[in-house]
Amino acid sequence: MARIEEKIAEIADPALRKSIAEEVTKLKKHTRFGLVFEEHQPEVVPTFGKRVKRGERVAKKTGNLSEIWRVISVKNDVAVCEQERGGETEAGMREAFPIQQLVVVRSMGETIYPSLTPIDSVSNGDPLKPHHVLIEADNYHALQLLVFPYEGKVDCIYIDPPYNTGARDWKYNNDYVDKNDQWQHSKWLTFMAKRLKLAKRLLNPENGVLIVTIDEHEVNHLGMLLKREFPEARQQMVTIVNNGAGVSQGGFYRVEEYAFFCFLGGAKPAPGEDDYLSEQAIEPMSQYWFSLIRYGGVNALPSKRANLVYPIAINQTTLEIAAVGKSLKRRVEEGKVASATNDWLPDDETIDGHPVIWPFRGNGSMATWQMNEETLIDLYKKGFVRIRHQKKGPGGNKFSISYVKSGHRSKVESGEIPTLGREDNDGPLILGQIPRNVVAKTVWRRAKHDAGKWGSRVLREILGDVAFDYAKSPYAVLDCLAAAVGNRPNALIVDFFSGSGTTLLATELLNNRDGGRRHCLLVTNNEVSVEKSTELELQGMQPGCNEWETHGVCRSVTWPRSKFTILGQRDDGTKLSGEYLTGKSTDVEKTREFTQIGFIDPANFLASPGFSDKKKNTVINLQKQLVKLIDGLPQSLVNGAMDFIVSKNHKASLLFDIDRADAWLEALDGQDHITDFYIVTQSKKIFDILKDQVTELLGPMILKEERKRSMADGFSANLEYFRLDFLDPQEVQMGRQFSAILPILWMMAGARGPRPDAPNAHAPWLLPEDCPFVVLMQETRFKEFIRHVESRTDLTHVFIVTNSQNTIYKLRHEWPELRVVQLYKDYLENFRINLSEKPTQ
Repeated sequence: MARIEEKIAEIADPALRKSIAEEVTKLKKHTRFGLVFEEHQPEVVPTFGKRVKRGERVAKKTGNLSEIWRVISVKNDVAVCEQERGGETEAGMREAFPIQQLVVVRSMGETIYPSLTPIDSVSNGDPLKPHHVLIEADNYHALQLLVFPYEGKVDCIYIDPPYNTGARDWKYNNDYVDKNDQWQHSKWLTFMAKRLKLAKRLLNPENGVLIVTIDEHEVNHLGMLLKREFPEARQQMVTIVNNGAGVSQGGFYRVEEYAFFCFLGGAKPAPGEDDYLSEQAIEPMSQYWFSLIRYGGVNALPSKRANLVYPIAINQTTLEIAAVGKSLKRRVEEGKVASATNDWLPDDETIDGHPVIWPFRGNGSMATWQMNEETLIDLYKKGFVRIRHQKKGPGGNKFSISYVKSGHRSKVESGEIPTLGREDNDGPLILGQIPRNVVAKTVWRRAKHDAGKWGSRVLREILGDVAFDYAKSPYAVLDCLAAAVGNRPNALIVDFFSGSGTTLLATELLNNRDGGRRHCLLVTNNEVSVEKSTELELQGMQPGCNEWETHGVCRSVTWPRSKFTILGQRDDGTKLSGEYLTGKSTDVEKTREFTQIGFIDPANFLASPGFSDKKKNTVINLQKQLVKLIDGLPQSLVNGAMDFIVSKNHKASLLFDIDRADAWLEALDGQDHITDFYIVTQSKKIFDILKDQVTELLGPMILKEERKRSMADGFSANLEYFRLDFLDPQEVQMGRQFSAILPILWMMAGARGPRPDAPNAHAPWLLPEDCPFVVLMQETRFKEFIRHVESRTDLTHVFIVTNSQNTIYKLRHEWPELRVVQLYKDYLENFRINLSEKPTQ
């Protein structure tokens, strides 16, 4: 209907115009269901640099692009033009303009023949890696171009389109769309639908993923549009908290934005180490090593398991097990000990001059080992037993001994727990962490996703005070990409609303995290801000001139930000000063915290069996009052008169009755998440003994902390910057524009290796050594060319300038592993047939 009303407005006869408008109003009252929006006439895009000549459609550089003229003639730099539509004058009227005031325009859907003009580049990595690419262009035309080299090959498209807030943050037909525009929503949907149709052609239908971020202004419309354009995709929406403080706008404080994920074919979210919602602070790493001493239970009594009481001789220099002595059971059998009792203690002894250790408890009494001698030696040889020096150990032991429990041993043997080597080559195993393997939830709440703190801040640290609104946190983009292609290290990523270039940074951070070689294609226009364009117009400048284009978003933000990010420094040589979060963790050893509670008589917290209910309740209330003072323990854990508190779900533990220390230690075995221990005793000696026993039992805390990376380090990456231009198809057909389409051929071959320059016009071929493609330009040299092709093992693409279809068919049959492309036929037909739409006039 919008198109009809625009046409009605052009009717010269007032009565006829009114009559038709009334009938259209009646038609609009009919109700339709589903996604309904008025499709607008095609967008018109200026093509600065295109020569104004007869037959071209043009508009005034400083005017409204919907006012279209057709050039009738050009003489002495003056163009005589005929009005086509959109102006105040009647269609068909003619007027003359200086050509410097005009710009050639293209309607969306009109057949184009694009080229890429190199603007700049940066090389800071292996030249054979796929290069990132930045294209300065209207994204619709850029998508048309990208379909030629990349149709069905893109792994992930991430876009952050204008949110259509009504704040004049995007244009349709070179006019800002704001809240006063009655077609605000339908223009936005028309704008998006055209681009999504082309984006779909880029995605790999087998496993491609589309990600679109949006806020509440268009979230519902966008969801329905995606359902319409991608009906076969599995669609999920993720809520991302990107502004913890919130924005009110007179209502609820909005703290979130949304990301739609459309999974094609067999694609599904890639698992990672974070679900982005669960409490995450600093996470304790898995504890593999546990004390060999059995502290509690029936099997910890020498009278019951005398075979588990034996001395272990330790080489003090190498910390190796030198020998194992006779067990208490054997000593009883040999008559050297009268009987195995729980209060039995050994005399001092050595074995072959080596000191020995026994399974002493903290109070000096005897416990038992976790296993017999044969099992101990077997596990020791396999690296599952570890010995460490120890000061003031129980019973005078100078060493502690720990082992890996059976459950973890099975995971080591199956490979689930990675083995990083052995200490001193044949010592105890060095065990790595089991990678977390969780799928992200549909609500993400991480501080690093905050757009204000991390988006604008990271951008300022790179570019200084730059005028760019709504910069995204690179970590929010990174986590989106990781969820889509975190398990695809060679993924091709496209962002055709690239803005400040955050997606490139996020891609490199992801590569840095896992060693990947992902590369991305960025597309952005070179729009100048409203304020700056007004200032430039007052200075007499026009769009298209260098002074104007220098202030565009691509040249003033996207390119320098991307370049500085890769190099780690600015053009003036100053190093970037900030740090990135890497998403990789490092192991940090921290001691557990122990607190002695000795300011109150411990007897106040103990209930004897003969206590009355009243006395028991008094003890329980005192225990609850004490627990209330301890951070990390709720009073609800006191559900009677307690000897101690050990909980799987809390980080603190409390011992009320030191006579029940053995049972407490047994309960603590394996509870390596507990970080804080409170012991009720007035004896410093007992406190120190229990502290040492807990430390030996659980070991130090090994925590994961996120590593940071200096921005000054840059990234091992390469980036090519192009401007999209347009070609005359006749000149292409005649072979006069090879250099203009050569970058497209390089991209089609994977953008790997240094981008080659075109050879001289008489060269028979192009054979770049470090690029996986070759080009035959003189068909008469065909036989020699074949020898060059067959001598290469790295080729993926062969381009041949020929009019012979039979030659192409033959080569495709002979080289099935190579993509053989006919120039210039394949290029011309791709844009003439596959991508042209009939523009609405």
